Amino acid sequence: MGLVLASVTGIGTAVAGEEDDLQRQIELARTGAADLERLDELKAVSDEISLLRSWLDEAWNLRAKHEYDQVREVVDRSREQADLIRAKITVAKLRAQAEKREAAVAQLRAKIARTRKALVEATAKKKQLEGSAQ
Repeated sequence: MGLVLASVTGIGTAVAGEEDDLQRQIELARTGAADLERLDELKAVSDEISLLRSWLDEAWNLRAKHEYDQVREVVDRSREQADLIRAKITVAKLRAQAEKREAAVAQLRAKIARTRKALVEATAKKKQLEGSAQ
């Protein structure tokens, strides 16, 4: 009888430990989602972050229902979603940086074109003045 009681108690402890572990994983992922939202200065992945948050809510609800296998699946999916979000944030920042640099190059090219035109006009005016001075 004591052996049966000990084994049942051990199973309860394992389940409680698993539940605590899953709870920590979900809370950690929620903190990560908040960090990702702060990183998303350009608001390029707002929809993806909302999806991530909804998956984490789903994982929390499944944990409360003791559906641990499903919780693990949702947490794994959330982890992959967070990786995707990080990549998209990086791409958005690099794209914005490239666009800013392309705009700077376009401004410099326009300035060079104006300077060349002014130089050609100044050279023509100089020749004209030299010709009328003789």
